[in-house]
Amino acid sequence: MRRRRQLRRIFAWSLLLCALILVNVLVSEIVFARAGGGHGYSGGGGGGRSGGGGGGGEAELIWLLIRLIIYYPHIGIPLAIVVAVLAWKGYLKGEDTYVDYTITKADRVKHDSFSKVALTQLKQRDPGFDENFFLGRAKKAFRLIQDAWTARNLDRAQAFLSDGIYEQFSIQLAEMREKGIIDHLESLEIMTATPVKFQSDRNFDVIHLRIDARAINYRKEEKTGKLIDGSRSPEPFAEVWSFMRKPGVKTLKKGGLMEGQCPNCGNPIQIGRLSKCEVCGALLRSGEYDWVLTSITQACEWSTRPDKVLPGLDAMVAADPGFNMQHIKERVSVMFWRKTEAERIGKVEPLRKIARNEFCDAQLQWLKPDKSGARRFYTGCAVGAVDLLGIELLEPDDNAFVEVIWSGIPSFQMPGKGIETAGQPINFRHVFILARRHGAVTRLEASLASSHCPSCGAPEQTGSENECAYCGSVMNDGKSEWVLDAVVDRSDPQVREILSRISAAARKSVDDARARVEAHKKDKTQSPIPPRLDDFGISGIELLRWTVAMMLADGHIDSKEMSMIRDLAGRRDIPEARIQQIIDEFKAVIDPVVHVTTTSKIEADAELLRHIARVALADGKLTSEETDMLKAVGSKIGMSGIDIDMLLKRERRAIFQEAKDILRNIKR
Repeated sequence: MRRRRQLRRIFAWSLLLCALILVNVLVSEIVFARAGGGHGYSGGGGGGRSGGGGGGGEAELIWLLIRLIIYYPHIGIPLAIVVAVLAWKGYLKGEDTYVDYTITKADRVKHDSFSKVALTQLKQRDPGFDENFFLGRAKKAFRLIQDAWTARNLDRAQAFLSDGIYEQFSIQLAEMREKGIIDHLESLEIMTATPVKFQSDRNFDVIHLRIDARAINYRKEEKTGKLIDGSRSPEPFAEVWSFMRKPGVKTLKKGGLMEGQCPNCGNPIQIGRLSKCEVCGALLRSGEYDWVLTSITQACEWSTRPDKVLPGLDAMVAADPGFNMQHIKERVSVMFWRKTEAERIGKVEPLRKIARNEFCDAQLQWLKPDKSGARRFYTGCAVGAVDLLGIELLEPDDNAFVEVIWSGIPSFQMPGKGIETAGQPINFRHVFILARRHGAVTRLEASLASSHCPSCGAPEQTGSENECAYCGSVMNDGKSEWVLDAVVDRSDPQVREILSRISAAARKSVDDARARVEAHKKDKTQSPIPPRLDDFGISGIELLRWTVAMMLADGHIDSKEMSMIRDLAGRRDIPEARIQQIIDEFKAVIDPVVHVTTTSKIEADAELLRHIARVALADGKLTSEETDMLKAVGSKIGMSGIDIDMLLKRERRAIFQEAKDILRNIKR
């Protein structure tokens, strides 16, 4: 508040002083002309007062203005009006400056706040957690992963990778080997590693670590050495790594999974996907003893969406206390990449142990070449999000509905020829429908080893059989583990009908949750809910795709719009190459708005505009170009210029209040 008052006072009195100095000059000139001489009352040369200096300046100026109003009203009254107007403008200017200053300062320290909040929450669960020790291990793991990727060999890194991420890397590397491509990375420099969020539930702790690094990274042809893309100069990049472990696990003071050692007994881990230590029998990737890496997300793709009340979740947890969304996501990640691999090689074998026989048989028909002998599939696949939409408990099988937002480059394989790609990546929203026998329960210890045998925990062996090579149990019947039953487009009427049905059953849970929040607010004995110190819940890529789609609604992007797009991308860690990729994607479709609506997680409404406005208001103010862009986007969704102006004022006030809360909490 002191800073605020000071700014107001400085601006107001500076303007008042300038105005009154001007008046003093004018009055002096009047007096001089009338008196006929330049003599003062003192007879000396030093002015009307002797000694001292300072104080009383403001009072003298005010008294001068009053005298002018009384003795020279034709000068004093107009001047008083001018001074009042200037002082008010100065006050408003001071207010704006204070708001800008507060927002900018909060934005500078916000990321540090993320880190502090995350670490505080983690240390409440594990008082012995050593930040420096963990970050040191994570940095070593980061380098190990990059080296393994360049070498196209995951052996040294596989010990601390969950099945989902291991499956993804393995299939991507297999695709690169088939194409004869090497992803080269050298001169790696890790600049910062910062915890940005901590999550915890009854089953798992999760810490999200943002890593900012710089490296020379490019792809080249293995045979010729020809550069495909990338740069031979160091360029910055940022990723968010997510590590998981079970609650109650204490910080290791010795080597663990990231060092290639059993976190329980310390013996070296044998190369392979065995889920148990061969010496002590400890489950390695269970999260029981050490952190397991479950996802690597580009910073521009990462978002911190608040947890939602999911249809059917409460009923499922009541029936299966070990049920957890992370296991579902891991399982679906494996299914997605297995499906991608099956389509790439033209064989259904990768799916046999994780999908029902009926689904595999249907895939066989789809995998067949057309009349010309060509097969169509997608390469360069990337997953943007895997989200559980809801659960339905039925007899004989329960169902889980999981949305996968992904992109891939259309590719073809002609008889006797290599793989040919066509065009830019295309975005998709597919719902994976999973099935499991009603009454089955989750093996919590196997949550992060989702591609292992649900009966004995052995790693899956390649082959066309649906049985475990070690214990002989059928792996795809859904009796004990979730299996893939169907994959349908998000817009499919069947999916909409199912989600509508289970959402209706979950409305009471939503109402109850809201009632609990309101009761918390009214209860004065409860500690206040702290301000949110997280992102706005939407990734930079999502915002950029919507912005580009809106800009391309009239068929082109002018230089001013392009400048605004680049500014938005720069604020959300989106590289230039990705910008052009998104623009090319939307230029290739008939209706960009329809396309983005069907391939994005967010809708075209005032909420979208609010998120875009918040990004632009990160420094407290908007340029005229940014305002024009927001009004252009707003017009596409039926908002007037007045609506936009009101929205911007509301959001600026809200961001200002959030900034004050952030700074207040930091002082505590």
